Amino acid sequence: MKPDSKDSFLELPPAQILRLHAAAGVAIHCAQGTVWVTQEGVARDDFLWPGEWLCIASRGVTLVETIGSAAARLMLRTGCTVAGVTSAFQNRAAYL
Repeated sequence: MKPDSKDSFLELPPAQILRLHAAAGVAIHCAQGTVWVTQEGVARDDFLWPGEWLCIASRGVTLVETIGSAAARLMLRTGCTVAGVTSAFQNRAAYL
């Protein structure tokens, strides 16, 4: 999937995987549930909880998978920059 509009909303059922191609510059907002995000060429993986955002940096494949038994509600927004949207990793690192 490659988001075409400014905002795309979707519900990802439990244990399902969303595959994004060439999605650099797309922000993922987790409104409900928990998701695991891994990006081709990025050394770390991210976990998003409700209310958290992540700006995709990879021009390769990005996988988003629900964690747990609940569906995840996501919003994908185009046009972010890595510096313009704080990632979940950066949010959590501030508390270490």
